[in-house]
Amino acid sequence: MEPDPAPKSKENPQRKSKTYFSIGCIFLVAMALFWSVDVSMVYILLGLAVYFLFLGFYHMYTVRNPYGQSKKSPHSSKQAADSSSSVFDELKNIFQTATGRQNPTNRGFAKPTTPEANRRVVTLVVVSIFAVFFIFFIGSVVFSSTSESEDDALVYYQIAEQNYWAENYDSALLNYRKAWKLDPEYPEAILGYGNVLAIRKEMDSAMIMFDRALTLNPDYKEADYSKAWSYYNQEKYDQSINILKPLIEKNPDYYDALLLMGDSYYSQRKYDEAIPWYENTYQNEGSRSGTLCHIMAYIYDTKGESEKAINLYREALSYDSSIVDVYKRLGELIPNEDGNWYRTQVVKLQQQQ
Repeated sequence: MEPDPAPKSKENPQRKSKTYFSIGCIFLVAMALFWSVDVSMVYILLGLAVYFLFLGFYHMYTVRNPYGQSKKSPHSSKQAADSSSSVFDELKNIFQTATGRQNPTNRGFAKPTTPEANRRVVTLVVVSIFAVFFIFFIGSVVFSSTSESEDDALVYYQIAEQNYWAENYDSALLNYRKAWKLDPEYPEAILGYGNVLAIRKEMDSAMIMFDRALTLNPDYKEADYSKAWSYYNQEKYDQSINILKPLIEKNPDYYDALLLMGDSYYSQRKYDEAIPWYENTYQNEGSRSGTLCHIMAYIYDTKGESEKAINLYREALSYDSSIVDVYKRLGELIPNEDGNWYRTQVVKLQQQQ
């Protein structure tokens, strides 16, 4: 008598296999798209892709009948007993079959494995692969975080610096942020991020970044300077001066701070307080500029020290020969024929404008 047909599975394994393959491919595509975003995204998406691809292989494998039989074999009881053997025994039999070695227990070629053993083998392979992947993922996250923080943060910082000096502030802000996110104890990147925020008039956020940089490095003079500079741009001159005084005491040759101190007094029309700071800055040839010479000349001019004013006005023109006001003032300060040249230049420049 023919045996009753096996009950149909509620789900089609072949269809499930195709579904899992499709999902795995989708995760592979997503991994390719997010490759440059974050390395952790790559690990997660790759893991999901591997998982669904192996599910696809698993269900595709179980569709096949390894015996090619639909009827009960007279040896079915023996096969059932063999199917209860361990996975390691089944792996040994598979190896012997693949290599053509004889199995001493049955005096012939190794017996074919049962469907249940095949499922256990596939499960063992899948679990082993995921165990290796998990160990690789954890090891990559733990051991690569330090080198990534040091190397990648430096790269992002260097790119941000180039963006900053090219006045490409949006890109600078993004790369500074990437740098200090990778290395939270990177005061230079934090300061750069704060400087861009200050340029964007986000002063409260900028101050937070300056304070954070100073917390990491209390002697970071550039952070103190940026904080004073931000107060100056907000016309909070007294706050700027309060930061600059101790900064200059610690760093008497910090000429940018000396110049900003002079500017803080000059903006309040406190010329007597401003001029000593400008004089100290002027002593350093690398800090001289047309603007500095012009401001100093104007202060001496208001104080009635014409000789100093004339020399500084002339020096200002050596940096920028197109300043009409300087020519005009020199034409007024220098009498007779000596001043005619400056007065003539005023007319020429006005005609060109």
